Parts: sequence; C-alpha cells; structure tokens
Amino acid sequence: MSESVLIIWLLIYLEQEDATMFSNKLITALAAIFIASTFTACGGGGGDDGGGSAGVTKTAVTSSGTITAFGSVIVNGVRYETGNARIISADDDSVILENPTNAQLQAVIGLGQVITVRGSQSDSSNGVADSIRFDNELVGAISSVSAADGSFVVHGQTVSVSPDTIIDDSIIEAARGVEIPNDLPFGGLPERLDQLLVVGMVVEVSGFPTQNGLQATRIEDVNNRPGGGAGGGLLDDEVKGFVSNLTAGQFTINGLTVIYDASDLDSEDFSNRPLANGQFVKVHGVAVSATTLEANRIELEDNFLDDDFSNGRVEIEGVIQAVRPDAQGTGGVIVINGLEIRVDNISQFSVGLRVEIKGILQSDGIIVIIRLQDEAEDTVRTEDLAVSTDGTSLTTRLGLVIKPTSRSRLEDDTINDDDNLSIADFLGNVAGKRIEARGFPLNGEVVWIRLEIEDDDDQDCRLRGPVANITGSVNDFSFTIEGVIIDVSQVADNNFEGSGDQSIGRSAFFNQLSPGVIVQATSDKSGIGCISGMLTAREVEFEPENDIFIGGGNGINDNEINGTVSSVSGNTFVVAGQTITANANTLIDDSIIEAARGVELPNDLPLGSLLETLAQLLPIGLNVEVVVDRSNGLVALRIEDR
Repeated sequence: MSESVLIIWLLIYLEQEDATMFSNKLITALAAIFIASTFTACGGGGGDDGGGSAGVTKTAVTSSGTITAFGSVIVNGVRYETGNARIISADDDSVILENPTNAQLQAVIGLGQVITVRGSQSDSSNGVADSIRFDNELVGAISSVSAADGSFVVHGQTVSVSPDTIIDDSIIEAARGVEIPNDLPFGGLPERLDQLLVVGMVVEVSGFPTQNGLQATRIEDVNNRPGGGAGGGLLDDEVKGFVSNLTAGQFTINGLTVIYDASDLDSEDFSNRPLANGQFVKVHGVAVSATTLEANRIELEDNFLDDDFSNGRVEIEGVIQAVRPDAQGTGGVIVINGLEIRVDNISQFSVGLRVEIKGILQSDGIIVIIRLQDEAEDTVRTEDLAVSTDGTSLTTRLGLVIKPTSRSRLEDDTINDDDNLSIADFLGNVAGKRIEARGFPLNGEVVWIRLEIEDDDDQDCRLRGPVANITGSVNDFSFTIEGVIIDVSQVADNNFEGSGDQSIGRSAFFNQLSPGVIVQATSDKSGIGCISGMLTAREVEFEPENDIFIGGGNGINDNEINGTVSSVSGNTFVVAGQTITANANTLIDDSIIEAARGVELPNDLPLGSLLETLAQLLPIGLNVEVVVDRSNGLVALRIEDR
C-alpha cells in the first residue's frame, strides 16, 4: 500500500464576497491555478483499479462524484462508457462485475450513488471507464426522522436530504403500496420524509461527509434490496467519520461511540501507524444501541489516488468539512471527503459548501485547476434586515420567516466572526441586524442551510429563488419569489439582465420568464422598496442554480473573465491572457471611474460618455471582472473592479 501527501496551492485572489450567494459571477482568478499535490492511498485495502488506456487523444482520469444518469454512466458531467469496465466493491476490493451491460450495471449501482471512476477522457464530456469503485457511507437503523428540516439520524449521524437526493423505488413502493418503475428524486415526491423513512428501517446511504454527519445523495432500504446487499450478503452496520475522543478501547464519531480492540484495525492500514484522533475512518460492526457500535473492522479512508495514477485529470465532488486558516497569511487547510488539502488562499471556501473541483494532475505532481464550481442546492437566497425574532425564527423586512435548525450553519460576523453558533445565541443577536441566508425548497418549505449576521450597514434587500405567479403583460408585469411580490415597475430597461449579467431589456426578460426559473431581485440602495410581502426592484437578473467560481480553463465558453489587466492598447486590453475589445457601449463600473477622477459618482457609465481613455481607467495590475459577448470576437459588455 502506497502513501503520498496532497498539497494544493490554489493561487486564487478574490474577496470573500465574490464567492457569496449573490454572485453568479465566474471567479476565474488566474489563468493557471496550481495545486501541488498528494492524496494518501492507504485505506480500504488499496489495490489497482486500472489505469485507463490513454491514447494520443485521451487523458487518464480519476473522478469521484455522484451518478446523475445512465446510458453508460455520467459523473461530474462526463459520460463514461462502461462496457469494458470492472465494477469493484470498495468494502473488500472484490470485483462484482466485469464488462457489464447497462442492465447489469444498474442492478448493482443506482442514480445518486457516489462512485470513483478510473479511466480516460477523450474530451471534457466523454470518457471510457476502466474501473468503477462504489461504496456506501452509512448503513444502519434509523433512530429518528425530522420532516421539518429534511433530515434523519443513523448511528448518531445526522443525514441531510435535499431535493436531488435519490430515493430507491422500494422505499417509495412501501409508502404507497404500489410498484413504481424507477428510483426518484425526493424533491419530486408528494410524500414527506417521515412518510418514506420510519424509525427502525435499515438503510444504506451514499453521499458526502459533512462537518457533523452526511449529505445524502442516495438512500436504499437494505432489507428490500435483492440479496440484502452488494454481492448477495447481509451488510454490517457501517459509518465513516473522523476519530475523536480516543481512549483505550473506544472513540467517537460525531454522536456515535465506537468500541474496538487491536484486532479490529485493518492490518495494512495500521501496519506502520496507530489509530489516532483526526483520522478519517470507516467502521464496520454491530450496533449495540442507537449511539454505540461494536467494531469488527476499522479502515483508513484515504485512497482517492495512488501511485498507479501519476498524471491525468482529477475530479472531486464533495462537501467542505473543515476550513483551518494558518496563523498568518491567507493560506490554510480545507477538508473534503476526509482529504486534507493545503491551499494558498482559503477566502472562497466555507464549511458546508458543496463543490466540484476539476484539474489536471501532471507527472511532476502539479495539478492545474480548470474548474471549481458550487454544487450546493441553495436556490433560495436573501440578504435583508431582520426586524424581529420570536426565539425560534427571525422575520425579515420582506416578511420572510426564517427558521434555523440543527442543520443550519450559523455565523455572526459582528462578534469576532464567530462560526457554528447555537440557535439561541444566533437569534439572540439578530434583531435589527443585516443577515444573509441560503436555503432550498423542500416539501413546500425552505430548508435554511446557512445564516450569517453581516458586519455592514447596507440597507438594500435582495431575494433570489424560483419564480412563481407571473401576472400582467410585458409593459406591466410582476411575479413572486417565495411568496414575495417582485414589483419591476421601477426597473430601468438596462437593468433587466440575463444570466451572464448582460443587459437584455424588459421585453427579452419577460419573454424568458417562466415558473421555476431562478431570478434575483435587488432593491435600491436605501432599501425603500423593501416591505413585507413586496420588493420594489431596481434590478432583476436570471441566475443559474449553481455558481461557478473558476470556469473554463482556457475560458473559451465563459461569459465572464476575471483577472488582472496585463496590457492596454487603444480600445483593447488583456486579462487572463485574453485580448478583449471595449466599445462606446461598454459599461464601466463607477468605482473604476472614481479611482481615475478622485471623486464619487452615482452610477456606472458607458465608455463612450467618458473623457478618460481606456488606459487611464485600467492601470496595469488592476484586478477586474469583465462580462463579455463572444458572438463576434471578444467584446466587453461591462468592466468591474474586483
């Protein structure tokens, strides 16, 4: 079994607010962002999964993420042919299938399953799998279910359910009493979570480890699976997590006590190291109670890469479990899927953020990051003043009632940037403060996954979410977001924006408006348009459901380019290695003009109306964000100071 260390140097220069919920902006911080790497390969028995048959036009790949579709298998947006693949159980490295048909493959693994593909890619959308490793993160009896916040508990681990969590058809059939043909996402079901999952049901959960439990991507009823589990045998109780409170013969994983002896430690994983606090492990055993597990095998879970994968493409989907800043500087360590990754700038990472990282591992151990995308389902977001609280929830000026739960990450930037507050402490300081909240619709309610008390005195309000109740015609229309009426009568024509921040005008915006699309509405700066039940907007814009932090690699498909100005000549300038043309209609952010003139301005202005030259506005080294039109070359629609 081999061992290596993954050190990732992300040279990403962006302010924290650029990665907040209201930015749909592509944060392409540098043309090349380097990660000097090692992942440890010592857990779960190790072994070679197959290296992929990289030809002249193929790139070797290791990709870990959820299955989003079959027809071969699609993971992290890439379709992998599986006809010549080996399907491997990570529990014991046994080969379950070789050269499977699609039917055989889907009998073993299902939608939403987290898998690791080893193989090759011919382009960014297509590949061939040499091997597919699958595992479950949690197996055991449900001890409680909370329909209110979409969670349940197994072995003391809180499992969060989202609209995209795949529910196995056997669970739905048991609730309805009739057969259905397919597994289905929870968000499309009429049943509440407590109608699908009952206390005592033994489930197998696939998903991503979080700070305090697990974010479920697939849930199966073990007792109703053919054969009772992979390979036809009954499954042990299983749990993954970080070792803490280690003493002789026992330790804890979140709310679970694990009892063990030396014979339970995997002989390879622990041949040259002891069990220690902070290790990410998988425990197999027998449940003694709802919060105690007697182990029969303990493995290290750190086998994402190994020495047989020395160069190629690396893709990781997961949830940030921890962010540990260095004592000095901007660097630190992030933890995702149990992997500790050192980064040069941690400002864009936060605990609970679900991300997809894509990069290229080179033979010298350097990874060039080409994509970092927010995968969280936080389609409902707001920024507003909290006007009241009743001890269990807060109410904003817009009339939104926001109820934090044990699932919510609570922060207070006004008190030494405190994180992980209790609900009582958070609500005790929120009245009259500006808050930022993220969540997603679930069973007709919003599950709030992150709430933050902000340390600023901004007065505007913002609301983002799926559109409903569209009324009126192009010249006089309104719609609602989470029950709040969005009044667009005060929105200027150039402040109706598309998903790339480009102005599209009132008519085009109205024609694209439909129920369910994601729109963000923003009031004027004074917040006069923020009243209970109504937001009088000064800007509305379509937004994608997920934000891309670093997009494109070579940027050929991005509609935003981020970086420093490296040269300016006439009406052209270079950012992130790309030459961009500005014209009279290019909108210049007021902060850029203010810096050039030394006086404040009320609005952004088009370049054609300014006395300053482009070179006077864009000094070399200025960090900018440029919205571009690629339909006819590379033309700047808007330039903002980052």
